[in-house]
Amino acid sequence: MKLSQIFLFLAVGAATLPAQTALPEAAKKKRTPAAPEAAAVPQQVVQSNSLVKVNATSQPYSLHMPWQKETPSGRRGLGVVLSGNRVLVTGQMVADATYIELELPTTGQKLPAKVLAVDYEANLALLESAPSDKQQAFFAGLKPMAVDSGTRIEDKVDILQTGRVGELIKSELKIGKVLTRRYNVEGSGFLVYEANNIVRSEANSFTLPVVKGGKLVGLLLSYDSKNQVTTILPAPIIEHFLKDVADGSYEGFPSLGMELQSTLDEQFREYLGLKPDAPGVLISMVMKGGSAEKAGMKKGDILVAINGFAIDSRGDYKDPQFGALSSSHLVRGRAYVGDKVEIQVIREGKEVTLNGELTRRKPDDYLVLPYLFDKGPRYVLMGGLLFQELSRPYLDAFGEDQRGGAILRLSRVASHPDKYEEEGRKKLVFLSLVLPTPSAQGYDKLGGQVVNKVNGTAIKDLNELADAFKDAKDGVHVIELKDFPHILYLDSFNAERDNMRLLGGAYRIGSLKRLE
Repeated sequence: MKLSQIFLFLAVGAATLPAQTALPEAAKKKRTPAAPEAAAVPQQVVQSNSLVKVNATSQPYSLHMPWQKETPSGRRGLGVVLSGNRVLVTGQMVADATYIELELPTTGQKLPAKVLAVDYEANLALLESAPSDKQQAFFAGLKPMAVDSGTRIEDKVDILQTGRVGELIKSELKIGKVLTRRYNVEGSGFLVYEANNIVRSEANSFTLPVVKGGKLVGLLLSYDSKNQVTTILPAPIIEHFLKDVADGSYEGFPSLGMELQSTLDEQFREYLGLKPDAPGVLISMVMKGGSAEKAGMKKGDILVAINGFAIDSRGDYKDPQFGALSSSHLVRGRAYVGDKVEIQVIREGKEVTLNGELTRRKPDDYLVLPYLFDKGPRYVLMGGLLFQELSRPYLDAFGEDQRGGAILRLSRVASHPDKYEEEGRKKLVFLSLVLPTPSAQGYDKLGGQVVNKVNGTAIKDLNELADAFKDAKDGVHVIELKDFPHILYLDSFNAERDNMRLLGGAYRIGSLKRLE
């Protein structure tokens, strides 16, 4: 895969606590692991014996025919050797992987590997191999690399690659910007470095390390060959990931769970009652079940400070290392799940101090799944009607230009799920496809419809839909949809007959449902 073709997948709002914030004992434990990565080896000139090639075979499930898998594809990248015979790569490298192996750049010696920990939101993964004589021999000549989070703007760094026979190839860059940006999951914002210069393209460029002074300062996220701009996943995020993994209980990056609206417009500030030079940004949305809601934050509050850091009218704060930076970094990056957070807001003209504990909403906690890796989409087939739970990857598979009609309506639901969450829905179940069966005749153009009820039962997720189909009323399944034609009818006997015909037929359907 050419370097210019690198593109990250879609992992959810948050920020990072400053170093002076008081920490609970659990968080202190994560910050002081038994074997810190930064102390693994003394500073040294980086050589290829700190790198291994990583080869992965990927085969995701089809999003539109979820009982099938897509054609397998291969990925190649460079992993960074860490202490304990572990290897660091991007999460993108191992997504939906069916087989992973490590390879020595110089000799071609190979070793099977597996994922020890992965965070698709932070786009990081840690690999390991089973202890054996072969493993010991493989890592015998390799040296762990330390992690350095002290990089600043104007620092020079090197992107490392290896040539055909293992020779080390360096591309020198200079850090020009530090900002927050989505990695590979919509709605999340993490710290990134931006650098400028030409990066040479090699065959093993799916994951590439970025180093300075013999230490790891980041992993390549993307390279825009036209503008010669490189985006780098930085060491502070890598350190957070490694320290969280160290205690054996990975919890992920916390989030506040809110959306901000800038207050740059003078008339808008006057409407909100903000003085011209006063800090503050409007809270336009508070996510249900998130850290902000649990701390007592409300839509319409004006956020003025997080843990003592003033928030300006853009939603930025002054970071001691990087300068002006999005306030999301005040939670996501240096803080851990369970850390305490203090938030100052202006509510109805009065300053209010809110105190809470940082949490992380897991992917399955969302009405619309933010991502779906390493497992197949959940589905239920009944009489040719295919029902699924809405996910961002499903919508993204159509592309922005193809989102018309029912797909556009589903996209709007995904962007504004509040109404459906208030109804008590755990997932948004919809009719995604109609296969040509006698039972489904006449329903062939109804894909993309949200399901409200089946046989009188309100549908909150696919499990309830599968159970509801066990209770046909007078031999007829009644399916109530949110939009026209609102009600579908299936003869239960004929639907079961069509189910049997679908199994093993032209569509290669091996199972009528997946609920795990």
